[in-house]
Amino acid sequence: MRYIEKRLENEPASLREYRSTPGASYNSCNRADIREALRKEQGYLCAYCMRRISEATDEKGLPLMQIEHFEARAINEELRLNYLNMLGVCDGNKGNPLKMLHCDQSRGKKPLRVDPRNFEIVNRVTFSSSGEIRSDDNAIQNDLDNILNLNIKRLRDWRREAIDTARARLKRKYKHKGSTYSKRDLNQELRAWESLENGKYRPFCQAAIYYLQNKLSRL
Repeated sequence: MRYIEKRLENEPASLREYRSTPGASYNSCNRADIREALRKEQGYLCAYCMRRISEATDEKGLPLMQIEHFEARAINEELRLNYLNMLGVCDGNKGNPLKMLHCDQSRGKKPLRVDPRNFEIVNRVTFSSSGEIRSDDNAIQNDLDNILNLNIKRLRDWRREAIDTARARLKRKYKHKGSTYSKRDLNQELRAWESLENGKYRPFCQAAIYYLQNKLSRL
C-alpha cells in the first residue's frame, strides 16, 4: 500500500458536470472516465495491494479494474459521486474461493481504519523481507490481514519479488564499488522505485521502497 494524494483537479470533467444534473446517480455516470482518472492518479497500481491495475475486460466485456468507494457506497448518492471517495482497485481475485479474495472483493462494505488517502496512516504500514505487510497498529493489522486479506501467499510472494529485484539491482549496479553501498547508491535506486515510467509505478514498489529506506537508515 502506498499513499494516494487525492486531488479534485484530477476529477474527470464528465463526472463534475454530471454530478450537478438533477437526479444524478452513480449507476448512470461515465465510469470509463473515472477509471482512467484513477489509473493516472494512482500510477496504474491497485490502491490496496499495489498490483498493476488491468485495463482489460473479462469474458463478459466488463472491466477488470474496480472503482472502490472508501466510505460505504450505500450511504447516499452524493457520497457515491464524490471523486475524493473513489479509489481504483484490482479485480481482487474475483471468482475464486473466499479465502483467496483480497482488496475490495474481500472487504465488501466493512469499515476500514487503514486508508490509502491518509499519509500518516499509510506511514504506519511496513513490509518484511518475506513480503508480509505489517503495522504496529492493531486495528490496521486487522484490516490488512482479515478485511483486505493482503497477506495471502501470492501477494506476499509478489512483494518479496519486488524486494529481491531491488536487492539484485543494487548488487548488479553498485557492488563493484566495495562491500557496502553508499547513501548515494541507495538514494539513486530509491528514486528509480519512487518514479513514474510512462505514468506508471512499478507493481509492489512500496515494498522495495521500504527495504531501501531501511538500508539507508542504518548508514
